[in-house]
Amino acid sequence: MSNIHGSERTSGSTANEKGPSTTDEVNGAVPISRIWLMAAIEFCALGALSGPLAVTLSLKVLQIVPQSNKEVGLSIITAVGALCALIANPIFGYASDRTRSAWGRRRPWIVFGVVGGFLSAILIGLSNSIMMLTVAWALSQICYNATLASLSGLLAEQIPDVQRSKASGIFGAAGFLGMIPAMLAATLFAQHVWAIIIVMPLIGLILVPLICLMIPEAHIGRTEAMSSKESMGSLLTSFFFNPLKYRNYSLLWLQRFIMQFGYTIVGTYALYYLLVRMHMQTAEATKLTGMATIIGAVFNFGAAVLVGYLVARSGNYLHAMNLSILFMAVSLLTKAFTDNLGAFWFATILAGFALGMYYAIDLASAMRVLPVGNEGRFLGIFNVAKSLPQSLAPAVAPLFLTIGGKDPIVGSQQNYMSLYIGAAIFVVASFFLALPIRDILSRPQSHRDARSQSDFQAGSGSMDLGVSEVSAPAMQPLVQVTQSVAHDGTGSSAR
Repeated sequence: MSNIHGSERTSGSTANEKGPSTTDEVNGAVPISRIWLMAAIEFCALGALSGPLAVTLSLKVLQIVPQSNKEVGLSIITAVGALCALIANPIFGYASDRTRSAWGRRRPWIVFGVVGGFLSAILIGLSNSIMMLTVAWALSQICYNATLASLSGLLAEQIPDVQRSKASGIFGAAGFLGMIPAMLAATLFAQHVWAIIIVMPLIGLILVPLICLMIPEAHIGRTEAMSSKESMGSLLTSFFFNPLKYRNYSLLWLQRFIMQFGYTIVGTYALYYLLVRMHMQTAEATKLTGMATIIGAVFNFGAAVLVGYLVARSGNYLHAMNLSILFMAVSLLTKAFTDNLGAFWFATILAGFALGMYYAIDLASAMRVLPVGNEGRFLGIFNVAKSLPQSLAPAVAPLFLTIGGKDPIVGSQQNYMSLYIGAAIFVVASFFLALPIRDILSRPQSHRDARSQSDFQAGSGSMDLGVSEVSAPAMQPLVQVTQSVAHDGTGSSAR
């Protein structure tokens, strides 16, 4: 049983902490195999969340409520689940920061998450009411966020600055690939909801504990435990920060939130979009959603890895971010004005490529504005920029479906043109939020490994955390895992 304590590692950590095992890990790159092993955990956790959001929850809702109420029922379930993810991620990140055990502080929570997630998936399959399905999905979000938040901490301790862009691309690709098993099941077994539900949780239950045995984690010596009052107070205050003090961090957080909101607002209704716009039957729409997600994931993977490696050479993330926003907006507007299957495929591929580009630099960009001194805490808060839209967007989406009356394209009561135009507006707005920090995002390679004193003195409270700053084993440079779940049949992701 892991114990939770209050002291975090600093440059004056206890002598019995074990640092990296090789000189390379102290001064530069860790073995690439370790990054891929960590990415495999991302693959399992996000894959387990992607299937329900892309297909399973939609199908379960159709089994439980009349088709006319499907959007409202789904919005309730996804909103509650995402709210639980929003709360759970910082809590488990905080808890793993303070866990002391012989097996490390991150790995126990990583394994706990996949075990609990598997049990939650079974409950999803057994659900026969909106209430039961909501509870099951909320538990699934809580458990897998325990895994993802703890994985973020593990990355923060082990991945150096020189590998951040590459790791960002690898992790983005892993999250996208995690959708493929569930989507294959949806394509091959469209009539068998259980197969879609259970495939990724089962893979995670088997693989993640084995992977954790293969990833080294520094032993943290036991220190004095916090009083329960201090622990609870720290937990509560960990959710809040002064956005004016951490200006650059706050702007990037908001930019990510708005971008995420833009494509999440349409993502939950991907299956229903095909039912309404393409006049498909449920089984046919389920298969097409699975195929679209797989194809989108291929372009996600290619773009994430390619762009991740390219920007690693220059350190300039701004162009990739701007192009990803442009491509995503074009994709959303294409779907807004079509009931043509060819246009649907064009938009799906373009959105997949756009999100691959975005997540290739998303993680590395966050590292440039991460406030110093509370890295684990602010990593968890930064992940909220992805999880919060999952709570708000599905709840808001039904309102967009009523704007302007009937859908001008097919005449349905649900106006999907309004929904997709609204989504495009949010995505474009994220471009303007990035303008005040464009100098940080476009910082050349030569400045990546030095502290940005100007950022800190300007009130951002943030600095580049480069390899040269870190005294191992005290604190390794930080990398945050992107958490995502499939949306819009593009292989897109968001937790």
